[in-house]
Amino acid sequence: MTPAQEYACFPKDRFITTTDGTPIAYTVVGDGTEVPVLFVNGWSCTDTYWSGIAPVLVESGHPALLVDTRGHGQSGLPRPPGFNSSGLRPEDVSVERVAADFIEVLDDAGIEQAALAGHSIGVQLIFEIYHQAPARVAALLPVAGTFENPVQSFAGLPLLDRLFPVADALFRFLPFGFLQPLVRRISAPETALTMLQALKVAGPKVTAERIAPHVVQICEIDFSVLWRMIGGFRNHRAAALLPEVAAPTLVFAGKKDLFAPPEVQHRMHDLIPQSEIVWFDEGGHMLPAEEPEAIAASMLEFLTRRARVAAAAGSNVAHPSRSSK
Repeated sequence: MTPAQEYACFPKDRFITTTDGTPIAYTVVGDGTEVPVLFVNGWSCTDTYWSGIAPVLVESGHPALLVDTRGHGQSGLPRPPGFNSSGLRPEDVSVERVAADFIEVLDDAGIEQAALAGHSIGVQLIFEIYHQAPARVAALLPVAGTFENPVQSFAGLPLLDRLFPVADALFRFLPFGFLQPLVRRISAPETALTMLQALKVAGPKVTAERIAPHVVQICEIDFSVLWRMIGGFRNHRAAALLPEVAAPTLVFAGKKDLFAPPEVQHRMHDLIPQSEIVWFDEGGHMLPAEEPEAIAASMLEFLTRRARVAAAAGSNVAHPSRSSK
């Protein structure tokens, strides 16, 4: 068994090769008749962040699709990355290409329409999936993420975005391999959690057990691929799309999230017609690991109330009422 198989909360038993030649691993959990939910992971993340949410939805009749994002877990890349991922092309890790992977997974699974739940940069991906295939989207469930360039809004420090090209130029020559031994020194989940809480990435409700699979993946993954992906996501914009979104949308936001600050969540909510938002006063960026029970309950209620209404109307047009929770 490979490390990726060992730390998967939902073992992947289905495999496809995408149109650009990338192997993608996924699984479908449950065979209920309610709206399927496609879960989209964040940057560097495993499916551990859905481990307290997906089973609740499955138990209520919603089949769950869980996918290893390209370059993560058991999914690969279209070509060998080479030194510092110099073998990868920008389009290999662009938001547009990664989003297309998920549409091809839906095709392979024989699912015509699904609700899309995305965490962190998975939020950018679910909006891009909607952009490419709006008829395939029954609802949008963004969790602790932004709709474009995550570097610009990180911690309210736009200077980081201006410095990114400088760092990118340096990292093309400095070997990323030196990071692996450093990361492995903090590979114990308890140590990693202490550090994440000190950096205010993880809130007090996050447990070492919940993030352990993510920590293991971080110790195995190619950091140069992750950096290239950030570059791709930095170039992604979806603000112009949001006012045109017709799929029922429920935003989950933490008031202490540094990666996707509250002002980003407010703007997302304001831009998407008839969207709803759930706020967590103590919530941080690891919101799915902090508030899984509340998120699962809200998703279920929303899908029953809004996604069924849209389906009954024969389109993705949202219910005419709008509320903020």
